[in-house]
Amino acid sequence: MIPIAQYLRGLDGDGDLLTLTDDEFDDVPPDVVAAEALRASGPAIRYNRADGVDLASGAFSGPDRMQRRDAQPWSRLALGLGLDPDEPFVSMLETITGLGPAGATDGPTYDRQAASQTLDSVQSLALPQGADDVWPALTLGVASIATADGTHWAPIQGSVVGEETLRVRTPEALARLGDGDEPISIALGVPPAAITAAYLLAVTDGLAVPVQACGVADNVPLVPTNGGLVPSATEVVIETTVADRHPDFQSDRREAWEYCLESTPLALSVERVLATDEPVVPFSPVGRPLSDDLQLTAVTAAATLSHRVNNYWGISPVEWVLLPAEAELGICVVATDVLYAGFEWQLANILFTFSSLFDTVIIVDEDVAPTDFGRVLGDIWVKAHPSRDWIFSDASAPAARRPRYRRDGQTGSRLYVNAAWDPRWEDSYIAPRVTFETSFPPAVRETARTAWRTRSDDNPNRDDHGGQ
Repeated sequence: MIPIAQYLRGLDGDGDLLTLTDDEFDDVPPDVVAAEALRASGPAIRYNRADGVDLASGAFSGPDRMQRRDAQPWSRLALGLGLDPDEPFVSMLETITGLGPAGATDGPTYDRQAASQTLDSVQSLALPQGADDVWPALTLGVASIATADGTHWAPIQGSVVGEETLRVRTPEALARLGDGDEPISIALGVPPAAITAAYLLAVTDGLAVPVQACGVADNVPLVPTNGGLVPSATEVVIETTVADRHPDFQSDRREAWEYCLESTPLALSVERVLATDEPVVPFSPVGRPLSDDLQLTAVTAAATLSHRVNNYWGISPVEWVLLPAEAELGICVVATDVLYAGFEWQLANILFTFSSLFDTVIIVDEDVAPTDFGRVLGDIWVKAHPSRDWIFSDASAPAARRPRYRRDGQTGSRLYVNAAWDPRWEDSYIAPRVTFETSFPPAVRETARTAWRTRSDDNPNRDDHGGQ
């Protein structure tokens, strides 16, 4: 288990964190800075502030794969989960799956509560307020509620309204677990494994499963609060009670997990606020491309789908599943061994059944790497004939929740693209892959390598991609 403060220090040590002070972003709201950094595929950012808690953005996000970068969108999160940033994508999906109900658990472990300093009010946190926001925004929170079965976690987001009131949105399934003015604890600045587990439970509709029965309990030491167990290394704990289950307010703000399940508004009364001595709280520029909540939803949804389809047939034909955040989850890419003619049609329909996030499934060969998004797009061009391999459903298919181009709630067609080689084809029908090694004789290849090495030695300022 890696606390968020230690995780940020790790990003800093890897040169993947930029620290800003008040005078460097005083005239620009933090969410605007965060969104621009994500758009430019920049590093994660820590905002050192004189008033209020320190903030961090981009901590769970990463670069846009439509630009050439060595890192992947999930590299930072992999580090936060205790993996090497270069760990295979499939290893991270398996690690995420192990945090949820599918993971074995020996029961929770307990530790000292890091947030031991009592603050005057929730306003003293000075959570970020966007340029168009009326109130400070609360994002990337974990809500904890205790029942007779144990403690349940879910994502939560909302606004700070006055000194003692929060207006939030949380999954309807979590709200149904309570029946009165029961306490709810909101944990901010939790370890990456904890926020990932909360998102995983949301996208799998597993909120009724207590944390004690999930694999996250083996990875994250816990501590009791009025609202149940929260990670002991939590930076800020806001203890609340439900003041109104049907508050009269509307919000256009939606974190990405809200497209996976029904959410509901709650008005919460703040009872107590606890913080560490030097708290740092991650936040997300909700609704912006490549935002942290979008990346967390993408990888947890991919982990869920990968686990489900590879247990569907009793064998594991699928290499990986990916919901690109660049497409805002509107498409699902799956690399698989095509077991038999018609298998790709069956696989696409299973994926559509398991998730309503996307309305397009792209099937590629099992040897395609999840890190090579360009290869995925290239295979669509080379292997998928529009009249034969682009298969549309009837127009009455349920509307996907996430794609931006369908906002009217109407039904529409779904599409799967078969960009994998047909298993019925003979090898002689499949064009050989064009590579440097197969395209030129050995003497020409060696001359090219020598020229490249000489050019590199003569230009010490040249970067890895040949630029200045």
